[in-house]
Amino acid sequence: MRCVNCRDKFEPKVFLQKHCSNCRDSEKKYQEEKRSGTMVKTVKPIAKFSDKRKVENLKYVSNRIVFLGKKENQICFIDECGKKATTVEHICGRKGFYDDWARDNNVSLYLDQRFWRPCCHAHNLELENNPELSKEYQLSKIHGGKKL
Repeated sequence: MRCVNCRDKFEPKVFLQKHCSNCRDSEKKYQEEKRSGTMVKTVKPIAKFSDKRKVENLKYVSNRIVFLGKKENQICFIDECGKKATTVEHICGRKGFYDDWARDNNVSLYLDQRFWRPCCHAHNLELENNPELSKEYQLSKIHGGKKL
């Protein structure tokens, strides 16, 4: 008969025995360590990005370079800023789908260039931290207009 775990041949000593003595002994040791609390757990770190986001990030980086390379996207979109645009502002956020077209074409807000605006790094941070500025320049997901 073959062991269920290691597939080695063994002679069963008990009726319906499924494991060889080596696997049975290691299972007993495991159960004892588990009961006594001496078992060392291996901690697997949480991934920084999901598999889906990893694929989207590759597309985003290349699309962002092309987007910021266009002549009309060279300057920050915030009024009276005039600085060179170095980042992309997602005026409708980055999660989910905004409308039926995006859902039908499987384009998330993260990659939907209709809602991208060229932005300098300073204003991009300020839009995240200043609710008044974000209300003025970003769109509401509920009605598609400016945030109230």
